[in-house]
Amino acid sequence: MMEMLVGLVVIGQLGLLAWEKYENKKERSKFINALMAKTPEQFRDLELTEKVEPIRPQVKEPEFIPEHDMTDDQFKEMIDKEVG
Repeated sequence: MMEMLVGLVVIGQLGLLAWEKYENKKERSKFINALMAKTPEQFRDLELTEKVEPIRPQVKEPEFIPEHDMTDDQFKEMIDKEVG
């Protein structure tokens, strides 16, 4: 019974430590933004840019299929797609 209690206390302390590191990282980020900004508007803009995820274009993979793996119909369809 005592081991379970000690285990729960240790798990709780580890969780608290992880949460504290996370919060410290956020505060450090705000501090750095405040140092970089010259006006309140720049600080606001820096805070907003951290919240927005960048837009990544979707890259379409080219259809590379070895010719020896294609059937005749697939091969003809690929030629028609390229030519016409």
